[in-house]
Amino acid sequence: MDLKTLQAQLDLRKLEFLSAQEMNDILDTTPGNVSIFSLQNDEKHQLEVLIDQEILEETQLAFHPLYNGMSLFLAPYDALKFVDTIQYPYQIVDIPEKEKALQKQKKLA
Repeated sequence: MDLKTLQAQLDLRKLEFLSAQEMNDILDTTPGNVSIFSLQNDEKHQLEVLIDQEILEETQLAFHPLYNGMSLFLAPYDALKFVDTIQYPYQIVDIPEKEKALQKQKKLA
Protein backbone atom coordinates (compact mmCIF):
# COMPACT_ATOMS: atom_id res chain seq x y z
CA MET A 1 0.00 0.00 0.00
CA ASP A 2 1.13 3.51 -0.72
CA LEU A 3 0.77 5.33 2.61
CA LYS A 4 1.94 8.71 1.28
CA THR A 5 -0.70 8.72 -1.46
CA LEU A 6 -3.36 7.53 0.98
CA GLN A 7 -2.39 10.26 3.44
CA ALA A 8 -2.80 12.89 0.73
CA GLN A 9 -6.03 11.29 -0.53
CA LEU A 10 -7.56 11.53 2.96
CA ASP A 11 -6.04 14.98 3.59
CA LEU A 12 -4.34 13.81 6.78
CA ARG A 13 -1.36 15.47 8.42
CA LYS A 14 -0.13 12.14 9.77
CA LEU A 15 -0.93 8.51 8.96
CA GLU A 16 0.69 5.64 10.80
CA PHE A 17 0.16 2.17 12.19
CA LEU A 18 -0.01 1.48 15.92
CA SER A 19 3.12 0.58 17.81
CA ALA A 20 3.17 -2.66 19.80
CA GLN A 21 2.71 -0.67 23.01
CA GLU A 22 -0.28 1.23 21.55
CA MET A 23 -1.83 -2.06 20.42
CA ASN A 24 -1.55 -3.33 23.95
CA ASP A 25 -2.82 -0.12 25.57
CA ILE A 26 -5.70 0.58 23.18
CA LEU A 27 -6.73 -2.80 21.74
CA ASP A 28 -5.44 -5.12 24.49
CA THR A 29 -3.61 -7.21 21.89
CA THR A 30 -0.20 -7.72 20.33
CA PRO A 31 1.18 -7.58 16.77
CA GLY A 32 -0.02 -10.60 14.80
CA ASN A 33 -3.29 -10.80 16.71
CA VAL A 34 -5.00 -7.60 15.56
CA SER A 35 -8.35 -7.98 13.82
CA ILE A 36 -11.72 -6.27 13.67
CA PHE A 37 -12.61 -8.14 16.85
CA SER A 38 -9.88 -6.25 18.73
CA LEU A 39 -11.84 -3.04 18.16
CA GLN A 40 -14.30 -4.06 20.88
CA ASN A 41 -11.51 -3.41 23.43
CA ASP A 42 -11.22 0.26 22.41
CA GLU A 43 -14.24 1.65 24.23
CA LYS A 44 -13.09 5.25 23.63
CA HIS A 45 -12.88 4.76 19.84
CA GLN A 46 -9.40 6.25 19.70
CA LEU A 47 -8.53 4.86 16.26
CA GLU A 48 -9.43 5.74 12.69
CA VAL A 49 -10.31 2.49 10.94
CA LEU A 50 -9.82 2.37 7.18
CA ILE A 51 -11.23 -0.55 5.21
CA ASP A 52 -10.02 -1.11 1.67
CA GLN A 53 -12.90 -1.13 -0.83
CA GLU A 54 -11.16 -3.90 -2.77
CA ILE A 55 -11.44 -6.49 0.04
CA LEU A 56 -15.20 -5.96 0.19
CA GLU A 57 -15.40 -7.55 -3.26
CA GLU A 58 -14.16 -10.88 -1.85
CA THR A 59 -16.61 -13.62 -0.91
CA GLN A 60 -14.90 -14.45 2.40
CA LEU A 61 -12.52 -12.59 4.70
CA ALA A 62 -10.37 -14.28 7.36
CA PHE A 63 -9.93 -12.77 10.82
CA HIS A 64 -8.18 -13.88 13.99
CA PRO A 65 -10.71 -14.21 16.83
CA LEU A 66 -8.56 -12.20 19.30
CA TYR A 67 -5.53 -14.49 18.91
CA ASN A 68 -3.78 -15.91 15.87
CA GLY A 69 -4.17 -19.60 16.70
CA MET A 70 -7.20 -19.89 14.44
CA SER A 71 -9.13 -17.93 11.84
CA LEU A 72 -12.78 -17.09 11.46
CA PHE A 73 -14.15 -16.64 7.94
CA LEU A 74 -16.88 -14.07 7.34
CA ALA A 75 -18.55 -12.54 4.33
CA PRO A 76 -17.58 -8.85 4.04
CA TYR A 77 -21.15 -7.81 4.91
CA ASP A 78 -20.97 -9.81 8.16
CA ALA A 79 -17.59 -8.31 9.08
CA LEU A 80 -18.99 -4.80 8.63
CA LYS A 81 -22.11 -5.80 10.55
CA PHE A 82 -19.90 -6.73 13.53
CA VAL A 83 -18.12 -3.37 13.42
CA ASP A 84 -21.49 -1.60 13.16
CA THR A 85 -22.83 -3.64 16.09
CA ILE A 86 -20.02 -2.45 18.37
CA GLN A 87 -20.65 1.06 16.99
CA TYR A 88 -17.05 1.60 15.91
CA PRO A 89 -16.63 4.25 13.21
CA TYR A 90 -14.80 3.33 10.02
CA GLN A 91 -14.25 4.57 6.50
CA ILE A 92 -14.33 2.51 3.34
CA VAL A 93 -11.60 3.85 1.07
CA ASP A 94 -9.75 2.96 -2.09
CA ILE A 95 -6.29 2.22 -0.68
CA PRO A 96 -3.70 2.86 -3.39
CA GLU A 97 -0.96 0.34 -4.08
CA LYS A 98 2.68 1.32 -4.33
CA GLU A 99 3.79 1.67 -7.93
CA LYS A 100 6.74 -0.65 -7.34
CA ALA A 101 4.43 -3.40 -6.06
CA LEU A 102 2.26 -3.03 -9.15
CA GLN A 103 5.26 -3.23 -11.45
CA LYS A 104 6.51 -6.36 -9.68
CA GLN A 105 3.10 -8.03 -10.03
CA LYS A 106 3.07 -7.23 -13.76
CA LYS A 107 6.49 -8.84 -14.20
CA LEU A 108 5.32 -12.02 -12.43
CA ALA A 109 2.17 -12.30 -14.55
